[in-house]
This record gives sequence, structure tokens and C-alpha cells, in this order.
Amino acid sequence: MTYRLLDHWARPVVLACVIALIAAGVVASSPRVAGADTYPGLADIAAGKASVSDAAATVAELDAAVVKLEQARADAENAALLAADVYATAKGDAERAQRQSVAASGRADDAVAALDSARSDLGAIAMEAYRSGGSMTSVEAILGADGFEDVIARSEDYGRAAAEVDSVVQRVRASEVVAGTMSDFAADAAQEAADAAAAAVALTKAEDSRRVAEQAVADAQATREDAVVRLAQLQNTTVQLEQQRQAGLASDRQRAQQAQLAAALAAAEKAAAEQTAATQPPPATSPPATSPPATSPPATTPPPVESTGTWSSSASQGQAAAAFAQTLVGSPYQLGGNGPAYDCSGLTRASWGSTGVWLPHSSRSQYGAVAHVPFSQLRPGDLIFWGTNRDANSIYHVAIYIGSGLVVEATVPGSTAKIRSYASSWNLGDIMPYAGRP
Repeated sequence: MTYRLLDHWARPVVLACVIALIAAGVVASSPRVAGADTYPGLADIAAGKASVSDAAATVAELDAAVVKLEQARADAENAALLAADVYATAKGDAERAQRQSVAASGRADDAVAALDSARSDLGAIAMEAYRSGGSMTSVEAILGADGFEDVIARSEDYGRAAAEVDSVVQRVRASEVVAGTMSDFAADAAQEAADAAAAAVALTKAEDSRRVAEQAVADAQATREDAVVRLAQLQNTTVQLEQQRQAGLASDRQRAQQAQLAAALAAAEKAAAEQTAATQPPPATSPPATSPPATSPPATTPPPVESTGTWSSSASQGQAAAAFAQTLVGSPYQLGGNGPAYDCSGLTRASWGSTGVWLPHSSRSQYGAVAHVPFSQLRPGDLIFWGTNRDANSIYHVAIYIGSGLVVEATVPGSTAKIRSYASSWNLGDIMPYAGRP
């Protein structure tokens, strides 16, 4: 995924560089200024109009380039966040497997020694049986007895021998199982460590891509600002007005994204309602006329939008978790951090942990550990998730809702935990259609 993203933002970067050269040419080319004894001719007027037209075209091209580069940056951030989540999960698995391996190492040595001892005992019994002329069944022991007392004695001897053999066999089998389990622990630890190392490499590459994409956006924005200044000069307007125009265009794009999000959430709730209606059991036989009519709901009552799964937390716990999250605003970002620095899932984990509710440390793991509720039922303390194409397997970010459309979140290295509107910016199209409630 990272390599595709490199290609994705590389093309806009090249475009921005080319446009930057065009912009530089526009800045360098200005109409001839009339001297004291000259005045502008038709050619000068035409050149001035051409300069304005060229500058306007350059700004428009740079607008488009910046939009593409901003999307490339968002994609790179997504990839970096997803890689960070994968790494955090792999690192946790590796640490857990290593602890199991260390704890089992002593038991593994004991298990191998016990297995060797049990096998040796079993071999000794087999050798003794061979020397005594082979095995004897219980029937043979009874038939060869001399009298009733001898039958009892022989049966007891046979039972003791059989029990001893059975005990040794069970020891061998148990020791084999324990030794195999300990060996599996060691193998699992090695595999988890390898997975964590691979995830760390992927994370480094994704972070490099994110930084390069951010620089590309910054460079393109600087070039565009220069072009805006030049255009304002040529049009005899102010830079402030031109910047206001650009802000208006950005606001239009944001409103379009908000409309898309609202439509997606509405569609998700409608689908959930239809699914709930489809799974409702058939209506029971109508009660007799003497039954109280209030026991049957009106036929026109629509089925409620049910959450997937159940939650154990209360609304007051959600309020407490949201309040605690706000105390973490300004905390530095640290991948895998549980405090005083946090990553996204570390912040939500700490917030709910303050209320006594445990959550795993990974945005994808948290999505699988909570009940899913529609946004129409959103309440403080609920978790909001982001995933590529709204796919649960590609969730890369989580934030905690604090009310009034706001969330507290930790995003990327170099930033601090902050409060923002979840529906105002930053990967709006990747918001998962359901919130999570512990």
C-alpha cells in the first residue's frame, strides 16, 4: 500500500514542480513600464492582459495541484496510521509471546528431562518383559494359577504390573504434550518477533512517505501563495481578497464532504433498520378481544436501529471517560504510548481505563471489542473510527467523542492531543458508519 501511495503523490509533485516553473516565469514576465517620454502601446496592453490571464491560469492549476497533493498527503497519513496500528498490534503480540516463552523456558527443560526419564522407564519395563518371556494377559495369569489364593496373588501382580506400565505410558504422553507446547511457545515467540520487525520496517517506510508528502504540500502551497500575490498585483486587487476566495473554495469542498458523510451515515442506519426488520420473528397470533389492547404496539411503529453487540458501560461512565480525555489535550504523541504520551488508541484506552473499563491497545482491536451504535445514538464517551473505504480491516484511527460534534484525539508524530470537530476536516470520507461503545 505504501508503494502505491508513493506513486500517487509523486505525480502531483512533478506537476507542482512544473507549475512552479510556470509561475516563476509569470512572476518574471511583467508588462513594460512606460518611461517619462513614452506611453503604453497596444502591444503593451495585450501583454498586460496576457500576463493577467496567464497568472490566473497558473493559480487555477496550482489550486488543482494543491488539492491533489493534499489528498496524497491524507493517503500517506492513512498509510502511516494503519502501519502504526499494525506495528502496535504486532509489537504487543511479540511481547506477550516473549513473556510466555520466557516463563515456559524452565518448564521446557523440565519437560524434556521428564520425557527422557519416562521413555527410559518405559524402555526398562519393555526389556524386563522381554527377558521374562514376553507379556502375559490376565487370562493366562488366571489359568496358570495353582488354587484360588494363587489366582488372587497372580491377578494382583498382573494388575500392579499393568498399572505401572500404564502409568509410565501416561507419563511419556504427558511429557510429550508439555514439551511440544513449550516448543510451540518458543516458535510462536520467534514468529511474532519476526512479524513485529517486519511491521516496524513498514512503519518506517510509511512515515517517510508521510513526511515527503507533507513537504510536497508545503512546497506547492508556497508556490501557489506567490502566484496569488502576483495575480492580485496584476488584477489590482488585494491578496486578502484572493485568499478569501481560496478559503471559500476550501469551504465548498468541506461542505461537499460533510454532505457525503451525512448520506453515508443515513444509508448505514437505513440498512441496519432494514436488517433488523428482516430478522424480526413473525408476529404472534392476535390475542383475544378481551386482552388489553395496549400489549400490542401499533403496526406502523418502525423497528428501532439496533446496535451490533451489547455494551456494559453506563452513560455516566461515558461522560467520565470523555472528561478524562479532555485532561489529556496537549499530551505529546508517541506510538504505543499509554501515558504521559499517547497514540490514538492509547488515549481512548486511558480515557476508558480511568472509569475501570478495559480496552485493547489498537484501533482495530478496539473496534472489535465494542458494541457498534448508529451515529443518531452517539453519546459522550463513544469511540469514532476511521478506515480506508470504511472497511473494518483497514481501520487506522480512533478518537473519543466528548459531545457537541467534538472529539479528543492523538493523530501523528510531532503533534499533540487535541479537540476538533469530527465532521469538519481530515479524512471525513473514511469515518466508519458506526460508533463504538464499550
